[in-house]
Amino acid sequence: MKKLIIASVLMGAAATVTAGDIIESDSAAINQGIKEGTQVRMEGEIVQSLGDERYLLRDRKGQIEIELDDKLTADRPLKAGTRVNFTGEVEHDDGRSVVEVDKIHSLKGAVNTSSASTISN
Repeated sequence: MKKLIIASVLMGAAATVTAGDIIESDSAAINQGIKEGTQVRMEGEIVQSLGDERYLLRDRKGQIEIELDDKLTADRPLKAGTRVNFTGEVEHDDGRSVVEVDKIHSLKGAVNTSSASTISN
């Protein structure tokens, strides 16, 4: 009976982490080796633009580079301090981890976009 309860708890925990093949993640987990191609949901704050649709994002665990098509922000570059919530795909490129953003769920802060919008590519 004890094993059944433990198994149920573990299965429930796994179910909350993976919803529709998208996992809640953070920069530390991605940098430590989440498999390339994994769909992740993240949130954080833009630290700076790196040019060519790339940004440095800071979350609760560190920093990671994201690639964000200008179409997802209505061709407006994001400024430092903009808070974003998004889903994207993990890529490992030349020894660094990058999240290629597929869909923005919300933008708050230094960009003139609705704070509750969903924009997809």
